[in-house]
Amino acid sequence: MATWIRKLKKPQQLSESPLFLEDPDFEDFWYHELMKNKNFETFPGHASLIEFAAIKIEERFSSNDDQVIYLLHNLEVSASYCQFKSRQDYKKFSKILLLLLQEIGVYFTVPKQQLSKSTTYNPPDEIVDFFIDFLLHILQEIHRIHPDFIVSVEGSIEVLRDKLGFLLNFLGDTPCLHPSEVNPLTHIEAVLNKFGSFLYSFFFVRNQVLAPRMDWELSDLLRNFELVETKIKEHCILVSNMPSCTTRKTAVVSLFIVDSLLDDLNHKADKIVGVTDQIVTLHEQLILLRSSLTDITLQHRSQLEELLIQTTDLAYEIEYIINSFPPVWYLTLRLPQFMDKIKGIMMGIKETKKNIDTGIVEVENYPTEQVSSQEKGPLILEDIVVGFDNKEIEIAEQLVRGPEHLQIISIFGMPGVGKTTIAKKLYNNPSVVYHFDKRAWCVVSQTYNKRNIFADILRSVNEHDKEKTMQMDDESLFEALYKSLIKRRYLIVVDDIWDVNAWNDFGRYFPDDKNGSRILFTTRHKEVGLKASHHSVVNELPILSDVECWELLQRKVFQKEHCPQELVDIGKQIAKNCQGLPLAVVVIGAVLEKIEMKEHLWHKVATSLSSVISEDPNKFNNILELSYKHLPKHLKPCFLYFGAFKEDEEMSVKELTHRWVGEGFIKKEEGKNSEDVAYEYLVDLIDRSLIQVAKRTSLGRVKTCNVHDLLHDMCLRIGEEQNFLKEVKSFKRLKIYIWSDRNFSISTLTQLKRLVNVRYLVIPYIVPQMEKFHKLEFLYVQKEVEIPDFLLEMVNLRHMIFEGYSQFSKSCIRRVTEDEIFQINNLQSISKLKMSKKMEGEILRCSPNLRKLKCFLEEFLDLSFLNRLESLRLSLPFKYVTHLISFPLNLRILTLVAVFMSRERAKVIGRLPNLVVLKLKQFCRFEGSQWNTTEGEFQQLKVLKLSLVRVTEWNASSDSFPRLEQLVLKNCNLEIPSNFGDIPTLKMIGVHYCKQSVVESAMQIQKEQREMGYEEVQVIVSSSTEHLLFQQNQFN
Repeated sequence: MATWIRKLKKPQQLSESPLFLEDPDFEDFWYHELMKNKNFETFPGHASLIEFAAIKIEERFSSNDDQVIYLLHNLEVSASYCQFKSRQDYKKFSKILLLLLQEIGVYFTVPKQQLSKSTTYNPPDEIVDFFIDFLLHILQEIHRIHPDFIVSVEGSIEVLRDKLGFLLNFLGDTPCLHPSEVNPLTHIEAVLNKFGSFLYSFFFVRNQVLAPRMDWELSDLLRNFELVETKIKEHCILVSNMPSCTTRKTAVVSLFIVDSLLDDLNHKADKIVGVTDQIVTLHEQLILLRSSLTDITLQHRSQLEELLIQTTDLAYEIEYIINSFPPVWYLTLRLPQFMDKIKGIMMGIKETKKNIDTGIVEVENYPTEQVSSQEKGPLILEDIVVGFDNKEIEIAEQLVRGPEHLQIISIFGMPGVGKTTIAKKLYNNPSVVYHFDKRAWCVVSQTYNKRNIFADILRSVNEHDKEKTMQMDDESLFEALYKSLIKRRYLIVVDDIWDVNAWNDFGRYFPDDKNGSRILFTTRHKEVGLKASHHSVVNELPILSDVECWELLQRKVFQKEHCPQELVDIGKQIAKNCQGLPLAVVVIGAVLEKIEMKEHLWHKVATSLSSVISEDPNKFNNILELSYKHLPKHLKPCFLYFGAFKEDEEMSVKELTHRWVGEGFIKKEEGKNSEDVAYEYLVDLIDRSLIQVAKRTSLGRVKTCNVHDLLHDMCLRIGEEQNFLKEVKSFKRLKIYIWSDRNFSISTLTQLKRLVNVRYLVIPYIVPQMEKFHKLEFLYVQKEVEIPDFLLEMVNLRHMIFEGYSQFSKSCIRRVTEDEIFQINNLQSISKLKMSKKMEGEILRCSPNLRKLKCFLEEFLDLSFLNRLESLRLSLPFKYVTHLISFPLNLRILTLVAVFMSRERAKVIGRLPNLVVLKLKQFCRFEGSQWNTTEGEFQQLKVLKLSLVRVTEWNASSDSFPRLEQLVLKNCNLEIPSNFGDIPTLKMIGVHYCKQSVVESAMQIQKEQREMGYEEVQVIVSSSTEHLLFQQNQFN
């Protein structure tokens, strides 16, 4: 077909029929048109149903049928003319509709061909799955357009709808994956074909006058469905003795999925009528199994590995069935099978214990950890660099001196040798910062996106926000970058560039104004720097000597302490075995940090190292893998999960920890939030030098992180060997589902309905039947939507994040207005919420556990009832709101955007007893352009950030801000109160794009601090033309 046929709307846009289809004039015309054709009769809404069916066929099967696409396109064009109610246009539209009616008949049987022309194979159960979903959509549309038409048989149709739903769930259950002589899929296809034929014959080509016959055929269909259920029973019994899986699953297991399942069973035991006793028994058996496994896993992991895998697989299997809410007869069949499998695993545990007791199995003697990260707390250290002091000075000279033309400076060396670490130190070197007007950092990697690289650079050099740069087209983006750099002396770090072709692709966009600008490469390949320019300077980072390795190892393990004498010799041997690679030294040092400082334990590490490096070409990989083998069981899946992200990707810690929780990797600890436990796991991985900190929050928590290329490769390699990532993405076990407009496919909506275990969901808009996702904990919606009331009553949902400001639906507001009570939920964060009516604030009373809220208000709302709220971002335009706001007293972080700060409001904020961070942004305006802080205000505040604040005079009392550590002013023209010089806790003042008098007030405070003996204070000043770092030793 012609290519223009492919230029159709997206399926979700096509799903709405033209309004004129239900217009009485068209209905009358359509009826008389069909009367001319003896093969067809009509009923109200018939035309709309035909078009709906054709659209659903196009969504699921159209890429195999260009005729349907062609007719749908012509139908769309023809529909645009029918709004004028011209009989000629009606006639043309009707002719196309009749052709469609004849064309779609073949799609009311299970397709025997592929669903699409792509090379992707669709297994038979998936094709049947799509077909069932298609039939369910047709039933739903029939009920919508003319419910009275099926009123006499509505009960039978409802029963059939339930049976179709069960078949969908059965197709995802384990027994369906196993072949047997019964072959239930054949029987399922046969009954579905009968049902499809019934729908087409009665609702597309016949009239309601045949209702008695319809009733008879429905009864016959129900009998056929009952026969299919009998075949399913026979099949399940035949395969009941088979293992949970036909192939070995991942060797990276977490028993926390069993804990989650136990919670599930505990809550649902009395909700599934008819099998309560069996579920209680299953719950008791699983508790016993979990306890038995825990008793012996600590020292006998490898002997129990197979049993652990079987237990995890069984837990997923039970979880799927319980959350699918199948009919009682199916539960009665499957629950005893589950208990039989538990008994089999228990017998395996007893046999293993017996072997251990008789000495057949040796006890595994891993070095014990000296202290857990939860007890120790995060260790925050700068990157440790040993052996490269002279090289760092040499490269710094190359950057700030040398020729005036644009020059490329390259740092090359083997992976893990410290190239990026040196580049970071150079990037933040005070003399380098002072020398360049603009600086930016970008990562290229093996696969790169030029647009993303330029957007990152532009945000760094020109203060563009992410949203603004992403809205630019490519040409505007490249032009904006060029204009930002021209006539400026700039430094661009291009980290991890693999090929000179990448530089050739985007290098021309960097202007050369002969003013000493520099490009700094880090690369594994010498020729990249040599080929990039005739004038480039290439610097090699060599591996470390044995002496330097030992120095680095000591600094990593002991920091500023001395190594105990009894560990010196073995420590030197371990350092030598790291083969001069700094990354290996740091990673092995992290292993030593975590074990007791005993000579025999260090000897075990040394022996392990010696065995993995002996004449092995992959010796460095083996060294790094040793650190993985020493990880505690609960950290292994968390670490391997980094393989699911792109190389060099900077990951949001919030998103990462949410996904860990969603995957079931995090142990539930009494009195602790799961995300807090997940953060502790992350800190533990950072302490072990397996994960790198990219950015921190104002309070020092890790905000974003990444993983070294070598360690990322290791995650992929081990993940593939142990089948880890494949199982994480396995649809039946899928707990994380990310869907955007870009990856919409014919199976997306169908798959969503099967996600009974999904916990973390990213979608472009609210989808039908979401209330059935009983396990959902994290919801990310990529667009502005209306928030339906069922979301507020999903008991497991804890985080709702909307990329556009979203409002509560009319049904939510109606329920509050009519004093209808919402069920109390467990929501802990909502972002971004728009509330324009006072009544909407009352809806939040059903969320007493909220800890974080981002909202936009247009009317005064009292939020003081949110007693657990710790973080609040409030956009409150002063043109709308002048009332005093009551804030929750537990607030720790408060961000205000465009808020009118009356004297009373400023005083209320100042008196918040637990406030640690305050950010005032984007035209917050103070009454009288003055901010006067009085005695007793801001007693706990550590961080204060002011950006584009409309205030010209700031007066602070002597005892305000007694614990302040960071003060940042951006685009503000108010001088800092002089008594800030008396604050002993002050560590940093940032002054960005402010007038000179503000800079001078900051420098005066630094001077006063030094006179009082406080040497730590740092002043950072930047303007549109320069970024200057003034440290305490630079100003007297």
